[in-house]
Amino acid sequence: MASRMFAVDLGAWSVKLAIASPGIRGASLINVVERLVPQGDQPIEDRIRAALASVIDELKLRDEAGYIGVYGDQVFTQVLEFGFKHLRRSDLDKAVGGELEGVVPVDLEDMVYCFEQIPAAPAAVPEGVRGRIAPPAEGMRVLSYAMRRDRADQLIEVGKQAGFNARGLLACGGAAAKLVERTPSLMKARTDGAVAVIDIGHERTDVVVVHAGKAVFSRSVARAGKHVTQAIASHWRMAFGDAERAKHADGFVASQAEPATSEAWARIHQVTVTELAPFARDIRQTLAACRAKTGFSPLAAILVGGGARLRGIGSFLTEALGIPAWRLTADDVAALAGPRLAANAQNLPIDSAALTVGMAYDAAGGRPQFDLHSGSGGSIDFSFVRQKAVPLGVSVLAIAAFAAFSAYADLYRLKKSEKTLNTRLAQETTEMYGSARTASEVLNSTGAAGGGAAMSPVPKMTSYDLLLEINTHIPPKDKVTLDVDKLEIDNEKVDMSGTVKTPEELDALVSELRKSDCFKDIQRGPTDTLEGGIRKFRLTMPVKCM
Repeated sequence: MASRMFAVDLGAWSVKLAIASPGIRGASLINVVERLVPQGDQPIEDRIRAALASVIDELKLRDEAGYIGVYGDQVFTQVLEFGFKHLRRSDLDKAVGGELEGVVPVDLEDMVYCFEQIPAAPAAVPEGVRGRIAPPAEGMRVLSYAMRRDRADQLIEVGKQAGFNARGLLACGGAAAKLVERTPSLMKARTDGAVAVIDIGHERTDVVVVHAGKAVFSRSVARAGKHVTQAIASHWRMAFGDAERAKHADGFVASQAEPATSEAWARIHQVTVTELAPFARDIRQTLAACRAKTGFSPLAAILVGGGARLRGIGSFLTEALGIPAWRLTADDVAALAGPRLAANAQNLPIDSAALTVGMAYDAAGGRPQFDLHSGSGGSIDFSFVRQKAVPLGVSVLAIAAFAAFSAYADLYRLKKSEKTLNTRLAQETTEMYGSARTASEVLNSTGAAGGGAAMSPVPKMTSYDLLLEINTHIPPKDKVTLDVDKLEIDNEKVDMSGTVKTPEELDALVSELRKSDCFKDIQRGPTDTLEGGIRKFRLTMPVKCM
């Protein structure tokens, strides 16, 4: 059975879960489930935990390993800039930790964080873009997510209480990158620049800007679908639950591309736009902050999440943001669902759980981009290794058996080759010497009767080696002032002549040369006294190490 990786989004309105299966040709989606958080007077985390536990039991994921997504006010997101361009990961980790301690209101020992380097922003500025744009970085920029250690431990405990082991805590940057990578409508629109993924949830909206397969900016906005529901409930004096159902059935926001076609739709627009106008302003400011921090200006926006189902929201945000914005198309949903679920893709909550699906793909790849649990300051949960101990052990034994069989086969081939070579050697030595001989006997033979082993014609030391030997045994300059004017090296001896200042220096030179095993018997020739008392000498040194 193929292994399964799943990711969980613990939302305030619903719990979303996506399961993916790793594969050699890439991961494929197995299932997507969305379960509403039950209403009640209990704390919200207790109700979320109950909804999660029911999904885990329903999909038989108890005791499996999964990932929990972290969003919104649970994490601190920062774009950090450094003056260096190349640094080892371990050293960069320390640098990021030091910077975060200065900008995040949490002590470093109480924090877990993860980060990834941001690719360089394009030098050209898109037409019509206003506001500050960050200049190219002199060194590098990184996108980092950080959260309190105790909060990370609480989320891990929520997973355990719901019945599964949380292998990691994933920030939304990696999920957004995988989502953009698998969205065909972006390729059709030829958006080869940065793209904004806008996930409109119940209480928050997460905006992630993606370029070249990496998240370059991330921010959470405290406006989402809940605020539109509250506006509807306040205007028509409805209960919140009734207002939520009315929003899903008849919610609408008008724009020049999709105007209101009747007075009824115009009234609905007048109510929803009271919250959506400041919402669009916050998104616009977020994209401006991205340009100011990183230099990236998104060319398009993909709208996902439950709030993206509001009628007319794509056209409204297109006009408000000044860039094309659209919901996932049918082709996008089919591409995200993959070949296993393509036929039933429209019946799955892929549009509302798009980031959760992206997170499952990110987890199934083996190394999620932003994992807070296994990042700096966190501890990695290896409980999944224990669960796979038996299949891993069987695999190791199978590999060992195949390795032993391969080694035996190689040894058999070598012995067979050795037998063939010995047979050929016996035949050829019989023809040459009159009797069969072994390889050792042939190598030790000189070809003459009674002869010993043949001497190698290659000398033990070359002339260059002797020159190095002489240079090694010449006294230092502070002891001998030596000027060599002739040096001849042949197979038997070395002739050297030159000048020194005093007889004592000549004695020191000869004494040092005799320390070499090659020049034990040094013969001194006649010594002449030149102008200034300089002594001219000649040495003949028989060589014993050629």
